[in-house]
Amino acid sequence: MGEGEGRICRRLAMDFQTVGKQFATHYYQTFDSNRDGLGALYRDQSLMTFEGSQAQGTAQIMTKLKSLSFQKVQHDVKTIDCQPSPSGGVIVLVSGMLKTDGDEPQFFSQSFHLVAEGTNFWLSNDVFRLVLGA
Repeated sequence: MGEGEGRICRRLAMDFQTVGKQFATHYYQTFDSNRDGLGALYRDQSLMTFEGSQAQGTAQIMTKLKSLSFQKVQHDVKTIDCQPSPSGGVIVLVSGMLKTDGDEPQFFSQSFHLVAEGTNFWLSNDVFRLVLGA
């Protein structure tokens, strides 16, 4: 790999890492404080799997998120791993602890596929699971 190619690879590595980490920070801050604000991150072709239940499109996804039984939620993110996708997007895997209302914290894992749209990104795929028995 030539010197120029190395710089391009380092820049790409920094870019997808930065995008993924900034996205995850924004997503969980918004989820914890104003769940309605997440709607702008999805599109009609977005697909979410939440604990095995699927929803497609912004309206269905937001209905699912608003129907969750807890009122207060706090995500404590422990890890964020990012990879570039061939389409120019970013794949993000997050793990951490989730505390709802007065319940005991639970481990969770969530993956996102972000798709580039100009200089912005939207959520194409979103998969959430509690990690039970951990």
